[in-house]
Amino acid sequence: METRGIYLPGNKEAHVKEWTVSEPRGDEVLIQVKAAALCASDMSIYKGNPLIPGYPSGTFIVGHEPCGVVAKTGPDVRRVREGDRVAIIAFTSCGVCDYCETGEPMLCAEMGVIGFTAHGGDADYLVVPERMCLPLPDAVNDVVGAISTDVLGNLYSTMNELELSGDDLVAIAGCGPMGLAGVLAAAARGATVVAIDPIDSRLQIARELGAQYTINPESTDPLAAVQEISPGGVDKAVDCSATNGGINTVLDITGNHGVVAQIGEPGDKPISINPSEQLIRKKLTYLGSWYFKLTEWDEIVDFILKVGNDKAERIVSHRYRLEEEAASEGFRLFSEHKTLKVVFTP
Repeated sequence: METRGIYLPGNKEAHVKEWTVSEPRGDEVLIQVKAAALCASDMSIYKGNPLIPGYPSGTFIVGHEPCGVVAKTGPDVRRVREGDRVAIIAFTSCGVCDYCETGEPMLCAEMGVIGFTAHGGDADYLVVPERMCLPLPDAVNDVVGAISTDVLGNLYSTMNELELSGDDLVAIAGCGPMGLAGVLAAAARGATVVAIDPIDSRLQIARELGAQYTINPESTDPLAAVQEISPGGVDKAVDCSATNGGINTVLDITGNHGVVAQIGEPGDKPISINPSEQLIRKKLTYLGSWYFKLTEWDEIVDFILKVGNDKAERIVSHRYRLEEEAASEGFRLFSEHKTLKVVFTP
């Protein structure tokens, strides 16, 4: 069948064109996309160097953060039905290995990512296996549904990995969409939150989402500021900046026996750290956090319902229809760091 979808040829241009997608077969479902969010990793396709290797820019419809309604099911589908609202996870996988069976398809040896290795969700329609569909309650609107997985779900899971509680002082570096989702998730758990970012407008949103302290590293030394709050440093920290400065900041300001989660992906940018001072002599734990376990989905939905659509939507700054000029503008502004989350609504 024919569908409109966003095409990124890899030269910093975005277009909407007609694509052909297959009818659902076997355990596949056809999704009528209601909303799809733009991600920083999409910029790698936009610029011609896909973060997930294997296919050149322009091979597939982009977008790995969609939600929608099941429009049609293949003959082997058992769990979802036509008319169900669903959020779509980013990862294709084998579905039968130990990682898939325990809810971590991102670790599967056959892992792929829609938008990179298969057609994605910046389109009118999308075909995926039913195991990629997660139930989305009617109380969660379409825009929040689009950011429920890669953003809200990811950062909620990170706080689980950190075992974050109301007793913790946690720092979050980089207050783009991921960092702001981290502020929201950490505040919902009762932690005291320190948000760090060089853009004052983002720090203001962080305060609105629950950060008690904000630091602009261009005007204030983060280490000195944190020591005024807690001389021993923060208990836990998350880097969402993917920058050399942000990563070193969270490692510097985290105290003895602290835990730092790395979410921001520098890609091929070199990062220099000082393991002796920042890790070894503080007995620091430095962990990589990537997406969420599918077994956490019910918790994630409860968290989203707790904070509400209005607060969750503060992470979204721009909404666009799926049209040529809108796609071009959305990707351009996002690449210029002039937006928070961008959502397309076919």
